[in-house]
Order: sequence, then C-alpha cells, then structure tokens
Amino acid sequence: MNRTKMKMKLLPALLAIVLLSTMTLSCSRSEPRPDQTTKALTPNEMQRQSEHMEISVALWDLAENMTSYDPLVEQLEQKLNITIKPVPIGVANYVQQIQMWASSGQLPDIFSVDAVNSQYYRNWRDRGVIQSLPSDLSAYPYLEQYLDFPDLQDLKDDGKLYFIPRQTFDSTDYNVLDRIVIYRWDLAQQAGITKEPETWEEFRALLKAIVDNDPENKKITGLTSVGNLLLGGLFWLYSSPAATSDGSGSDFKWIKEDGKYIPAVFSKHSIESLKLLRDFYTSGLIDPDLPVTRGDMGRDKFAQGEAAALITAGGSMQAVDINIYKERWLKLHPDENAFYDKVKILKPLKAMDGNRYHAIFKTFWSESYISSKVDAKKMERILQLFDYMNSPEFLEMRRFGLKDVDYTKIDDKITVIDPSQSVLTKYKPFSSLANLLHWDGMFKLNPEFAGISPAAHEAQRELIDYSMKMTVKQDYDIRLTKMSTPTKDSFTIFDSDDMVRVMISKLPVEVIWQDIIDGYKAKGLDRMIEEVNAKAKEMGIE
Repeated sequence: MNRTKMKMKLLPALLAIVLLSTMTLSCSRSEPRPDQTTKALTPNEMQRQSEHMEISVALWDLAENMTSYDPLVEQLEQKLNITIKPVPIGVANYVQQIQMWASSGQLPDIFSVDAVNSQYYRNWRDRGVIQSLPSDLSAYPYLEQYLDFPDLQDLKDDGKLYFIPRQTFDSTDYNVLDRIVIYRWDLAQQAGITKEPETWEEFRALLKAIVDNDPENKKITGLTSVGNLLLGGLFWLYSSPAATSDGSGSDFKWIKEDGKYIPAVFSKHSIESLKLLRDFYTSGLIDPDLPVTRGDMGRDKFAQGEAAALITAGGSMQAVDINIYKERWLKLHPDENAFYDKVKILKPLKAMDGNRYHAIFKTFWSESYISSKVDAKKMERILQLFDYMNSPEFLEMRRFGLKDVDYTKIDDKITVIDPSQSVLTKYKPFSSLANLLHWDGMFKLNPEFAGISPAAHEAQRELIDYSMKMTVKQDYDIRLTKMSTPTKDSFTIFDSDDMVRVMISKLPVEVIWQDIIDGYKAKGLDRMIEEVNAKAKEMGIE
C-alpha cells in the first residue's frame, strides 16, 4: 500500500513547527494513540533532525509486516523525524533482485543481503554502488560500540568498512541454532519408537516408522525444510562437517587433506554424506517436493501433520515457537498446550568419524548496505538510525515492548506483564525493522526475552547445553575463507544446489558427484586451489 496519506505526527512542540507540513505516512498506519509518548528530543537532536526524511529499506518481511500500525515504529520515526519506506523484496530470489537494482541504479537507501566476499560485493564496492562508513564514528557512540568486535578488521577493504554486519552471536558455538531440525515425537511414539534419536541410524528409523505407520492417516512424508539451502546444514555433518555453508556461495571453508588445502565440500569424505542423502530420498524419508519448497510451504506441511520433520533456520527458537507453534499449530489445535511434548528438537547426531558436530557459519549472518545515491544529509540520518538501534532505549523496546503496556520498570528491574504475549508477534513491523542492524541473538538466549514462550526457552537451553557438552568444532582455517586470490574472488560454490542435483539424480552418486566436480574444475577449481595454497604458504599458514 502506498504511503501517501498526509499526516501530522505528535512531536515535541519545537520540532512540530518545522514539520507540520512535511510529514507523511502510509494510509495503512493510523494516528498514534494518546497514551503513547516518545522520549523528548535533546536540543542537539532537534537541530540535527529538523528536516523530515523518508528512508527506503529493503529487508526480508518488512514490507509485508509494515502494512499495519505499530506504535514502536511510530516512536522510532518520531524520534528521528523519518518515515521508513519498506521496499518489497522476495525471499526466493533476493540476490538477483538486488543485483538488478544495483545495475539499474534503483537501489533503496538501505538494503540487506549476504554478500560479503562475493563477486557482486566486490563489484558494488569497485563501481561505487555502495558507501563506506565514516572512519570516525564518535558522533554515533552506540554504533561505534556495536562495531567494536574482533572480526571487524578482517572485514575492511583498504581500511574502510562498506557494510554493517548483522551480528547473530558472539561465538560460533551458538550456530547450532541456525539449523534446527524438529520432529513429531508424538507420532514416533505412536509408531513404536521409544527412544529419541542419537545416531543417523536411529533418526532414519524414526522417520521410517512415522512414514510407514502414518498414525494420523495424512499420507505423511518424512523430512521437509523451509528451503533447500538448509539441506547441507544437516547432511554434511555426517562426513564433511566443514562443508556447511550459508548459501551465499562465497563462504566455503578450507580444510587440509592429503597435504594441501581444499574447499571442504570437495573432501574425499563428502561422498558419504551424499550417499546418505540419496538413501533418505529414495527411501521416501525426504519430502519429494523439498527441491521446490520455500518458506511457508514447509512450515505448513509440518504444522498440518503432513511432514514428520522440518529443517528450519533463524538463529533461535523463535523460528519454531513463533513460525510453527504460535502462528500455525495453535490455529489447528487451539486447545493444545503440550506442543513441546509432541515436538522435539533433533540433537546433533554422531558423524561417520564418531564425533558430533553442528553447522558453523559466522558470528553474523548477512549485512546491511547503504546506497551511494544517499547524500550527505541522509547518510547522517541513516547513521543516526543505526546508532539509535543499538541504544539502551531502543533495545528495551525491542526486547520488552511498550513500557507500562507490556512491561513495568522500577529501579532498572523489568517485569513483563503478560509472559504469554510475544513481542515478536504483537509488534511484527517493529520486530522486522529491528533486525536491520543486528539479530540481538545473545539476548534471545536469555530467559527474560519476552519474544518466545518459557517452554521454547527451556528447549533452546537444552539444545545449547547438549551441543556445548557433546559436539566438537570442525577443523578449518577461517583466514582462507576470507583470503583474496584472482580466481577465488569470482569463484562460487552453491553446494545446496549440488546436493539437490545428487539427491534427485538417477545416476549413481559417485557418477553425478564427479560430473559436478568436473564442472567446478572447468570454472577454475584447480587453479583456485593452487593460488590459495601458494598464498597460504606465503602467510605462514601450514
């Protein structure tokens, strides 16, 4: 819906005089209510923000969610004297959409994408499509504080940072939450399974029992997903755990095998994960529609009892508690209050080498970029926005909602008024927008986080504790992933596409996999390996 309806906003009196004729807002978002007030602007803030600005933002789900009024978004817009203009962006083809915008000069002011180290990121940087952040961020202390983390220096190009990494966790130990597999434990029990799976053989047996017995007579399938990009985050863990990738094509990890470094995807052990994947598929234990499944399709199947297990992503139990339990399961089972007794999280399974692993990516997923078309005044306002989004005031709203409506605060002690009400679902527009800077992942692990239910917190903590105790880290050198060489800079490995190709092929796994490897060789795989090994030697990486 176009945001063209003229509207006055409730601002401090001094600012309102300047803004009265310039403020605009969507016809879909109504006037703020009398009991919703915004913290007064300081004189310095008033001077810096006297000109109203519209800031266009392309961020997943933002346009869909911002069709309704949200008092927290309203407070943010009033605070900074801005209107957020959400730009629709598809989930299935977001990279292509952003590349098209970049080529045609139509980029929004801010956009988010997982692009760092990719060929198109370097292209945007070299062509001046994106802006670098100022080297001096002292005027934006909360943003400066946020960007003070160890990986930052390695992310700069010639001392400049061209994006803001959207941090998820402060350690890759928590990446176990980035690929969560849930399964119908109640159906497994009805089918005769008495023990939660700890090995691949037991997980296979559980799926087979559910599919064969079909306790609810729904022609249930086995494992599905919210997207085929997530397959590797599960199946690579069997024989080549360092092969797990985030789907960007440029984050592949390097391991040393037979005396030289190679991308982990091409380990001699990878074939065993691919054989396991094919076995699950040909045995009817993977949803035959999985190759074309996206987002809600997989969630709906699981919630409706048409799939025995689901791979999901999101960096916390929010992906299960909100997207499955509260938005789907409860609509189908309104009297159901034992979701976490019926649905279990799959704990890391024992790999071929006897160890247990979980997928490892980075401490951040995706980045926010600022278009070079943004002028100096708007750039300053955007930096104020990012700065505010890491302030204590903003984080308190993000985590607890509206003061005296959703929580009370006395002497810094916060009490949530209704723990059963999720701020993530109550304030969907604001919750989507809040992810523009970072995911606030570490706080979401805190039982005080009002976004997920107590049962979800308990399940999340159980998974993390198990992973911390039982899993080991894959052996790889992250410096090689970040390394730049002539061939590597334009080389991509889309292992999820390759896995799907192997999974559905009628050819023997060894034959189709060799064909895929030969295709990468034709694109310069061997040359890239030579370059990386030579540079690693120069750097003293043994």
